[in-house]
Amino acid sequence: MIANSPNPPRADAHGLAEALAKNEEATTAVQAVADELGVVHAVLTQEVAKIVGEGDAAEAVERTAALEKKLTETAEKMTEVNDALSDQHASLKHLQKAQ
Repeated sequence: MIANSPNPPRADAHGLAEALAKNEEATTAVQAVADELGVVHAVLTQEVAKIVGEGDAAEAVERTAALEKKLTETAEKMTEVNDALSDQHASLKHLQKAQ
């Protein structure tokens, strides 16, 4: 038996629009962090190479590249989800208007 939630999720176009807006904000934030991390990686790559060349610091710099790539891929997937949510929102609005 499923207990009734005090605030059930909204199953209408407005609720979906709110979810889409929040997800779009999160997507923008993730992409901004990925972009910033890419800049940090570029600077660190140049500076650390001059100083240490190899070792833990150099490995940490390389790790920033992997993290930036992962964040960028995540933002791309979030954009795909946003597109799907947007399509669903448009379909739901159309269905609700037809009722």
